[in-house]
Amino acid sequence: MHRLITFLGKGQKSESGYRTANYCFATGNCRTSPFFGLALLEELATSSTPVDHLLVLGTSSSIWDALLSGEMQDSALWVELGERVEAGNVDDRLLNRVAADVQTTMSQRGLANTVSLRVIPFGRDEQEQISILRQMADLVEKGDRVSMDITHGFRSLPMLGLTSAMFLKQLKGATVEGIYYGALDMTDTSGTPVLRLDGLLLLTDWLAAISAFRVSGDYGLFAPFLGDADTGNALIQAGFYEKTLNIAQARKHLREATKHFPDLEAADPIFHLFSAELRSFTAWSEKQSFAGRQLAAAHNALGTGNFMRAAALAVEACITNALPKGSDPSDYGARNTARDSLNAQCKGKNWQTAEPGLAAYRELGDLRNSLSHGTRPAYNSMDQQKTLQSQQQLKERLRSLLKTMESIIR
Repeated sequence: MHRLITFLGKGQKSESGYRTANYCFATGNCRTSPFFGLALLEELATSSTPVDHLLVLGTSSSIWDALLSGEMQDSALWVELGERVEAGNVDDRLLNRVAADVQTTMSQRGLANTVSLRVIPFGRDEQEQISILRQMADLVEKGDRVSMDITHGFRSLPMLGLTSAMFLKQLKGATVEGIYYGALDMTDTSGTPVLRLDGLLLLTDWLAAISAFRVSGDYGLFAPFLGDADTGNALIQAGFYEKTLNIAQARKHLREATKHFPDLEAADPIFHLFSAELRSFTAWSEKQSFAGRQLAAAHNALGTGNFMRAAALAVEACITNALPKGSDPSDYGARNTARDSLNAQCKGKNWQTAEPGLAAYRELGDLRNSLSHGTRPAYNSMDQQKTLQSQQQLKERLRSLLKTMESIIR
């Protein structure tokens, strides 16, 4: 179902009627109307996405008669509507009668099969603003396609309209086909240009993805915005491999993705706006040493609150650092040997005087095991049990241990 949501303002009426504008679309079509929503409805009717349901929202004093002039069958009802608009007391009961009357004409013209007209509050406070959102949500079903016109109404409505689009997209799973604005202030001799503001919605999608990344650390969140399937898939794969601690493969896919960033920056201004932030998330993959990359990935995991992954990656960085020079850090047997050597060195140590790297390895291992199994640490020689008593203590201790490892990584 494709629904067009449009807002009605008050308008200025003279003896000749409401002021009209010649709205010009990107297709080259220009349509004259006192109400942009009707021009947009006609334009969409000629496109690949005609409107099934027209939803018009306005206040008790909006220009309902301008919207419906020439569309109503019942002349007496039209006169009553005009009088009620003048008096500023249009209500839903009247609009339900009007909608039933006008729907026949709209359907016959191939503009919309269903028409819904609703009186909304002025949006003067949070309660009234939420009421407007609720009315829209009640008339949109999950999975619907929605177009939105934010041309008319109070100056606050464009912001409310954008918020509404975000709301419907996130909570109703609606696909926002377009956000349109008839720019009367930009009118010239060729007409009034019609602007598409979909990019603003994409900005909010990026911001939501960045916020979600800081919680999940999942690079795949950015894949839908890139317009390049290969780059997006590389980010998805990088996220998977990082979550499974396969830093070598994660790095491989991140480097594959980031090599396309300059082209994306040149082609997409919105990507360019966020690329520095995205590069900061992937910067760890440029570390020179394998252990350095593991440690940097551990910092990323700690930043997103994934304490278990941070501890596990830090332990693996300790093992990598203990490998003989020239060893393959991906060799399972070599890593086992290095780990066994570290464990042997830990036996009987006085942790007050032990070398910092070895002490960090032991403490990180205890924390990782406790986080993995949900149990108290087997040892408490370094206050491991106290560390796990609060989120803040655990975060600060892991950060300190990572800093220790940074100072000794080869």
